[in-house]
Amino acid sequence: MPEEIPDLEPEFSSAGLSAAARRFLKPEEIDPVGFLADWPVWLVSGTTFLAGLVGIVQPLLVRFEKHPKLLSALVPYELYHLSKTVEIGFALLLIYLSFNLLRRKRTAWWMAVTINALSAGLQLIRIGSEHSIWLADKVSGIDLPNYSAVPPILGCGFLLILHNHFRVKSESKSIRFALITSAVLVFVALSYGTLGFWLLDKIDFGVSFDLQSCIARAFNGITQLGNADLTARTGYAKWFIESLQVVGYITPVFIFASLFRPINYQLNTHPRERHQAEDILNKYGRTSLDRYKLLQDKSYLFSKDGQSFVAYKTVGSIAISLGDPVGPPDKITDMTKQFLNYCHENGWSCAFMQVPGEFLPIYEELNLDVLKIGEDGVVELDKFCSETANKKTFKSPVKKMDRDGFTVVKSSPPHSEEELSEMQAVSDEWLSLPGRRERGFSLGKYDRAELKNDTIYKLIDQNGKMLAFANQVRSYETGETTIDLMRHRVEVPNGAMDFLFVKMMCMLHTEGYTHFSLGLAALSGVGTESDATLQERAVHQVYEHMNRFFSYKGLRNYKNKFAPVWVSRYLVYEGGTPGLVRTTIAIAKATED
Repeated sequence: MPEEIPDLEPEFSSAGLSAAARRFLKPEEIDPVGFLADWPVWLVSGTTFLAGLVGIVQPLLVRFEKHPKLLSALVPYELYHLSKTVEIGFALLLIYLSFNLLRRKRTAWWMAVTINALSAGLQLIRIGSEHSIWLADKVSGIDLPNYSAVPPILGCGFLLILHNHFRVKSESKSIRFALITSAVLVFVALSYGTLGFWLLDKIDFGVSFDLQSCIARAFNGITQLGNADLTARTGYAKWFIESLQVVGYITPVFIFASLFRPINYQLNTHPRERHQAEDILNKYGRTSLDRYKLLQDKSYLFSKDGQSFVAYKTVGSIAISLGDPVGPPDKITDMTKQFLNYCHENGWSCAFMQVPGEFLPIYEELNLDVLKIGEDGVVELDKFCSETANKKTFKSPVKKMDRDGFTVVKSSPPHSEEELSEMQAVSDEWLSLPGRRERGFSLGKYDRAELKNDTIYKLIDQNGKMLAFANQVRSYETGETTIDLMRHRVEVPNGAMDFLFVKMMCMLHTEGYTHFSLGLAALSGVGTESDATLQERAVHQVYEHMNRFFSYKGLRNYKNKFAPVWVSRYLVYEGGTPGLVRTTIAIAKATED
């Protein structure tokens, strides 16, 4: 029975006044996070919410004097009451918009400015024609109709002054969809009402309706204007009028919900962008993870000077950067800020996955959360080949494999179709094993076009059959290299993968490489430090108690045989614990796509 070999392809799824002034006037410098930093947004949202509350309560507390008036002119009772009904509708919209203003939605900003202005106008045209029936008796000297226009006027003013804080876009396709949907829903609702009135018997309301009156009454019922002159004489008629009101409530809910969706990003990366990213990596790349920033599933955000970039993927409303931004070290802060602002403008939260510790102070300065997620095992090849490989752990199985006629062969590109087909067969067998599957984002997949240009190390048996292979890929750390895929057949002898690794590493050492990255051991070394955060201690409990399901310890223990130096890797995210949950789910989906 062959030994159980851990899945070595790693994964992680699952200052002052001047600063405040700059943030107030130029929020694009740092798109702030948290209540204190977001106070201008909260001010605008709160004022808009207050304007909505006043718009709801004010019509309940006032009556017209002797005759209904608008702009001091006598008007019919119906028109006066219609103005109050519309005001309540505006008030409800303002309350709804206040929550979307907290999300910095630009569409919500435009609508809030418009509706605040209209709400204030509706209240101002009734000044002098109303009196309060309760408040004026309680607090002398207050004429409620003269003051109720103040909140929407203030809201409108704050919105205009602080307009730079509201830059989150709504997706144009969603807006078009909302408009089309609203048109269809209105048509269907009007058709429903018109047909309903047309089919009513005279006994239901005591009158008969022609087509024009059916349409007019359906419109009045759906828009909540009502049909005050109609009296339902049957239970069916009463139900029909109530059903029209329900349709009138449901229709705008769907419309407004569609208008405020976050951007649904569609990957469309131009080859020129990938070439530009590759050029920047050649100058400023730092880790073995950087190679995966050139995979087809990545989008790119470049700095204005074109010297830095972030490689990311969006899943839902989370934009996940693979590792740190890449560029000159003195430009990393600016690139990080640019990416944060870009995400927030599109209604996304951001995350940086598997980052080393070098730039953690930058993330912490920007009030982002940091969580250790594991450790990368880096083998010093000189020490490994001279000491570790000669210890009993490796010496005995390597000697046995040598004696039995097994060999490790280095195959340089390009590779023949026959060789690629044999590797495909090995890969297919490996994928048939329980728990094995193709992953992406931070790992490569079996791709003949990619493998054709990689150096391959193959384990060959006595009969010349390929039992396993690993493809060498570039690390952008000087003197370091690593592998991407490591796959074997279902039936391999005990010690086969140890044999492949020992031979391959010593060959690489002979070629001049100084270090070899074994990749991430997920959750390894998390929560063991004395200053570990509560989240890291929780992750440590997962590592200790969920190992039976995910074999986290097995992967760590296997890699430990190579005596690596363990280098911490972190997840940077925003949104506290809820944000961590959303980000973890998004990363799991990103690696499975």
